[in-house]
Amino acid sequence: MRIDDFIAATNAASSQTELIRLFELALGEFGYDRFLYSSLRGRGSDLAALARNYPDEWMRIREARNYRVNDPLRQRAGHARAPFTWAQVMQSKISRAQRLLMEEAHEFGLRDGVAIPIYLPQGEISGFGIASSVGGTDPNAHWTQLYVSGLQLHTVWSAMNAPQVVALPRLKTREVEVLKWCAQGKSNWAIGEIMGISEHGVHYHLRNILRKLQVDSRTTAVVKAYHLGLISL
Repeated sequence: MRIDDFIAATNAASSQTELIRLFELALGEFGYDRFLYSSLRGRGSDLAALARNYPDEWMRIREARNYRVNDPLRQRAGHARAPFTWAQVMQSKISRAQRLLMEEAHEFGLRDGVAIPIYLPQGEISGFGIASSVGGTDPNAHWTQLYVSGLQLHTVWSAMNAPQVVALPRLKTREVEVLKWCAQGKSNWAIGEIMGISEHGVHYHLRNILRKLQVDSRTTAVVKAYHLGLISL
């Protein structure tokens, strides 16, 4: 499923069950079949995650041993500004207990993992853990697709939980144009060259876009703008 097809299908989803089914299909095309979608703030249980299909036995063990508190993935997601692989965490300076936790997750069929933190207004953070029960996948080969898929699921899931009518952000013509070029992966410098404005001017438009859409990154802005119908596929 192409990423634009995934965005269109999830935007049209009528339930969270259908949304998760589409997400699982999309992940499956990249060799991933396990995910955990949850809030990364507070002391709540991962058993109450927003959505997940991690092995039940592993989730029970995490809960019984309170692994959530010492989880190096959660700790890194609390300050990371971009997705990262579990391999990167294993290669970093973590405690022996944290390393054993990661190795135990591997034994339960959680391999080649990717973590996607999503920063929200008022300091809230949600995120995804995505993994393969088979292994042998290359997250770097599908980095953008995994990231955008997670952002899209979060955007639609949040909209389903807050169905009340709200006023759409009003983007200026220049802001819409900047977003469209961002969607094509253009750098700020390249966008400035295309639009005939300075790189500082592009930064100015992006700051306004992020503020109006209440997001913290250009990628999240593009996904949310697609969902709201502010830019077309």
